[in-house]
Amino acid sequence: MSRLLLVALPMLIATPALAQDAPAGGTRPSWANAQTKADALQRAALIFGQLDRNQDGFITQDEITAFTQAMGDNPRMVARVTRMFTTADANHDGKVSAAEAQAQAAAAFDAVDANHDGILTPEERQAARAAAGGAPRPPAQ
Repeated sequence: MSRLLLVALPMLIATPALAQDAPAGGTRPSWANAQTKADALQRAALIFGQLDRNQDGFITQDEITAFTQAMGDNPRMVARVTRMFTTADANHDGKVSAAEAQAQAAAAFDAVDANHDGILTPEERQAARAAAGGAPRPPAQ
């Protein structure tokens, strides 16, 4: 398994959860909660659906470009998303199918699940962020 798979792919699962703020009412942000593999795969399917703008069952480089432009063309994000796209395209046909995205998400989850119990803890997510060179998150309140 390549270093890219071990470092970049966990961010597919961790990043959407890490990006969410605490909702009104003081509930802890989702990055501070445990996540099952089923939850992670469901999140990956949701992200796939959002990226597949024309809903043809594939994510293309054009759709990735549209996403990164909408997010402000941050060079680090563009590089990370492009690497994830390239890695997920297992058959190298220039597009990522839902099955390829699910396989990538499952591999990413397994790479971050240090104790292999099927649950990502906040500590395991934090370790994945640190391994990827990300800034640590503040402790949950």
